[in-house]
Amino acid sequence: MPRFSIVVPVYNVEDYLDECVHSVINQSYKDWELILVDDGSPDNCPQMCDEYSSKDNRIKVIHKENGGLSSARNTGLDYANGDYVLFLDSDDYWNQINALELIAEKLLVYDYDIVIFGCTDFNQETDEVVITRSDYNYSVIDKNDKDGTLHYLLSTKDLPGGSTVFAFKKSLVNDNFIRFKEEIQDEDYDFVLGVFFYAKSITAIDDPFYMYRKSRIGSITKTSSIKEIKGIEYTIEKWLPKIKEEIAHGELERDYLNYLAFIYSTGFVACGRMNRDDRREALKIMKRHKDVLKYAYWKKPIITRYAIKIIGMNAFSVLAAKYFDRTHI
Repeated sequence: MPRFSIVVPVYNVEDYLDECVHSVINQSYKDWELILVDDGSPDNCPQMCDEYSSKDNRIKVIHKENGGLSSARNTGLDYANGDYVLFLDSDDYWNQINALELIAEKLLVYDYDIVIFGCTDFNQETDEVVITRSDYNYSVIDKNDKDGTLHYLLSTKDLPGGSTVFAFKKSLVNDNFIRFKEEIQDEDYDFVLGVFFYAKSITAIDDPFYMYRKSRIGSITKTSSIKEIKGIEYTIEKWLPKIKEEIAHGELERDYLNYLAFIYSTGFVACGRMNRDDRREALKIMKRHKDVLKYAYWKKPIITRYAIKIIGMNAFSVLAAKYFDRTHI
């Protein structure tokens, strides 16, 4: 049984796959398996995956019909044999050869359920490289107090928004039946909330070795659909009652509810990118859940709450999308 399973969903990324795969192959720490899930990719990726596997028996390839990112990740989880799992998107890569070694060394200190690490954004349109996740507060994290660590992560926006910047125990997701919700987008929110909700111990390392490739042509992050709004709705409907029932002790409940308000507020950017008919349907869904904004204490969801009262949801969504797309090139 390997120490780490790295799950890579593969779809239409033949220009980036080699850099991704070799960032794992070149790791100084060797006790791993790489699971390449070919999600019915229409380009040369299936053949590339098979070639990698033929040269290294630690690399497994799963060919499946196209089912989307969540389906591919779930398939990878089902086949993973490692003690810990990491997700790596096939158009991203690790920029340090000692990434796994750093995580393994941290796990020698304590058998943590989760190890968060740093992230660097690489903007292909501007060549700008920015460290977006690092400098964790170890005076809090090293106390190994789960509630205290969660309060810190949730209140400071350091809780991962995606599933690719932390390693987690395979047993954690299996024992608690955690998988990605399929046929929606923004599915990471629900998965991350589940993993951190059920974890008993959390730690972090500062190294920002995860390279997230922004502004890639054809990337799902460049487009929006009503599936994103359905993903946000799913997360709110699932977690709002659960938080109120199971975390009824002040500060941490407030943090979780504020985080749901933040997740909700992100939906307006997605709505603003849609055509008029899709936006109308998406805003109907958003309207059903606007009360979650009353829990906000972060600036952006508070602004969202007042803005939709003053100018309405439709106008705000269009303005929010224009502002976001202009400032996040």
